[in-house]
Amino acid sequence: MARFCFSAFADEAAPDLAGQTAALLRCGIRQIEPRSIGGPLLKKSEEELTQIRRGFDGAGITVSSYGSPIGKSPIDAPFDDCLHDFEKALTVCRILGTARMRIFGFYVAEDRKTDCRDEVMRRLAALAERADAEGITLCVENETAVFGQTPPEMRDILATVPRLRGIFDAANYVQNDVDPLEGLAATLPSLGYLHAKDMTKSDKRMQPAGEGDGAWTEVIRRVDSATDSLVTVTLEPHLCPFDAYAKIDLHPLRVGKQYDSPDAAFDAAAAALKNLFLHLGFTEENGIWKK
Repeated sequence: MARFCFSAFADEAAPDLAGQTAALLRCGIRQIEPRSIGGPLLKKSEEELTQIRRGFDGAGITVSSYGSPIGKSPIDAPFDDCLHDFEKALTVCRILGTARMRIFGFYVAEDRKTDCRDEVMRRLAALAERADAEGITLCVENETAVFGQTPPEMRDILATVPRLRGIFDAANYVQNDVDPLEGLAATLPSLGYLHAKDMTKSDKRMQPAGEGDGAWTEVIRRVDSATDSLVTVTLEPHLCPFDAYAKIDLHPLRVGKQYDSPDAAFDAAAAALKNLFLHLGFTEENGIWKK
């Protein structure tokens, strides 16, 4: 049986360091998957990153993974540009004290997936080899419009580049009219961690985890049965517009409920995630959820 711990994209609660740490502590979450803190982390100097690390340390918050944008670029873009950013991303990981990084499989038009498959794998293998030398594990997300958005593509990536791990995001599969449990089956043998957001299939609106068609109850049950390891669940609400959203996503944010503020949306998403685990018979002790 698995043990679970919660992390979060706290930039969905507030754009600044103080607001993000406050939101995490308010919701009883002691880990963060940082993405933007007063701007994208890739744009920060080493001194600024060190100050961010001090803020996390002072609040008792650790970094579960760096939510980087690496690989969220067109496959036709020069790979040297990606490698340049990747070196900075490795520096982000080192300074913030995490051994994991979220990446993507590059934007590829649907009618070019077969032709571009080998180049995607070449790039991912090169990134994985470089990360391995730095002691960093790369985790690939099943993002929309990238290679890896479908279960067969994710299975192909994880089999071809075994150094990589997969990030399971149920809402992204629902958005692409894919059964989330098929996506879980493709990812589970090489699972890195989970992104907790949900979506209703009929209207493609974001929902708190467990309130859409992401099959979250069964997802947690299957992960619990498949491993005895500690599994990170990163809260990614997408329930309210937030500063970093326009910089990282291509589709408009559509939510099932309206919230008064990003803080309110973040709190609602955190409460829903906790209730989901409580409903399944999990209890929490020192940040670890287990049966």
